[in-house]
Amino acid sequence: MLIIIDKKAPEAAKERLQEVGEVVEFSTSGICYEAISGHPDIFFFQHPGGLVVAPNTPERYINLLRERGISFEKGDLPVGKQYPETAHYNALYTHNGILHNIYVTDNNVKKWHKKMIHCKQAYARCNAIEIGNWLITSDKGIERTLLNESRKVLYVSPQNIVLQGFENGFLGGCCGMEQKKIYFCGSIGNLPQSNEIKTTISGEGWEITELFDGPLHDVGSILFLPHG
Repeated sequence: MLIIIDKKAPEAAKERLQEVGEVVEFSTSGICYEAISGHPDIFFFQHPGGLVVAPNTPERYINLLRERGISFEKGDLPVGKQYPETAHYNALYTHNGILHNIYVTDNNVKKWHKKMIHCKQAYARCNAIEIGNWLITSDKGIERTLLNESRKVLYVSPQNIVLQGFENGFLGGCCGMEQKKIYFCGSIGNLPQSNEIKTTISGEGWEITELFDGPLHDVGSILFLPHG
């Protein structure tokens, strides 16, 4: 199991993940602004068949994917310094469509589902996760979009989520999923709706792992990539 996480993530989280698989500390320089320069979900779109990778992702990570036999293809659009060039790959694959701002999405991302669910928020993966029949989001606009799609959705305030240089981060960026397990970079006990989150996740038969006992950190998602 290859696990990609922001190099700037708390050491306690990375150490705990080493018990699960091979941890790869992700970082870039000079491509986008510093706060998200190591966020995997800025450079990688994950879908059931593998990954769509930004073409200007540092070559050492591309080579690692090849070495581990992880299925991927390169997207068309490079990641850039500022929005919307930072958001081409920050889409969320759900079982009934890809959630993203369709005016920003790379074309190679769009082809992985017959349906696109348009929302104004282009940082959709940062802001939402799918757990069984539920979606949990820290964005009110995404909540409205999903309700219009007749999806079960839980809105969670992003207050108390840490993202260096910003007032707060986003819930989706704090976690990663593998099988029916969800790993949080920090403790969800620090969120006002922690009980609702736990009830929703456990109600779908998923297991929660908190990587350390401290505030949640938005690390641009944690990617769990099985390989041979």
